[in-house]
Amino acid sequence: MRNFLRRVLFFTFFIAVLMTAVFFGFNLKTNPYKFAKGDQVIDTEGKYIIPGGQTIGIELKTEGVLVVGLADIINIDNISTSPAKIAGIEIGDKILEIDSIYMRSTDEILNYTETMGIKVYTFKIERAGEIYNLTITPVQRYDSDEIKFGFWARDDIAGIGTVTFVDPETGFYSAIGHGISDSETGKLIDIESGTISKANITNIKLGKKGEPGEIIGYILKDKESLGTVTDNTDFGIYGKINKDSMGYFSGDLMEIGKKEEIKLGPAYIISCVNNEIKKYSVDITKIFYQNKPDEKSFVIKITDKELLEMTNGIIQGMSGSPIIQNNKIVGAVTHVFMNDPTKGYGIYIEWIIDKIYD
Repeated sequence: MRNFLRRVLFFTFFIAVLMTAVFFGFNLKTNPYKFAKGDQVIDTEGKYIIPGGQTIGIELKTEGVLVVGLADIINIDNISTSPAKIAGIEIGDKILEIDSIYMRSTDEILNYTETMGIKVYTFKIERAGEIYNLTITPVQRYDSDEIKFGFWARDDIAGIGTVTFVDPETGFYSAIGHGISDSETGKLIDIESGTISKANITNIKLGKKGEPGEIIGYILKDKESLGTVTDNTDFGIYGKINKDSMGYFSGDLMEIGKKEEIKLGPAYIISCVNNEIKKYSVDITKIFYQNKPDEKSFVIKITDKELLEMTNGIIQGMSGSPIIQNNKIVGAVTHVFMNDPTKGYGIYIEWIIDKIYD
């Protein structure tokens, strides 16, 4: 009897839920947030921002000196060796100090080690949040007087991306929609400082299956920078626009769209792939339910014939392009599908907003 009553109650509950879904037009495929109550809520009600779309040059100074490669050296005895490998240096390590002296750049490392010559050096490095002290003795190259440790390093990064939005009240901005990571380790690169500047596009490499395209251009270094870069996060870079440069971003204000307002169907992105900011039509084809921030929130497909002719779809440098639907900014382009350049991922604008004011 109890089992029978349980079945009746379950069946009654199921019918009630089904009728409610039909009455309200609930459709998980259309928007999975319709009745979601426990997900993270961000207060963006009535907030307006300036949508971006401008192509910018990004220059970053890393925090410490980053090891990007290891190499074998032919020493003075004509023997191949790598002091860095022997000492335990790994790609992705961050060199903080040598002999208790803070190293800000590769030039400082070169100047110090060339002055001190061949000796035992103590390297203070950071790896995955842990600090290590390693001792390394360089070797003299077989065919010169140079001393070598057997690693490649860099202290700066430069590239091209797209601005997502600017907050006219604070001057804060976001760009590129995803973090800047080390190509070898895949980890976010810690930055000490950075700037964004105007950029000039000179060519476009078409995207194709298995090989993403690219916006090719250069940073206009003879011009004053547009602003600073203060953070490199999973959801893009953040910083502040210089007061004198706010006019460069003087677009119409647009309301922030909530994730539960996004629908399958037509939308558009704002991007600059030929030195002209334009709107390009897309379709939102899939929406993912997310109760915590992620850079792959929904799927878009490029439908604009002009953009497809120029790029074949989404290409590198377009990341960060704002996505607009129903006159609201709902997200930003983050990644392209490797097997289909006409498709890519977008991130909810709320996740980006939440990160910038976290």
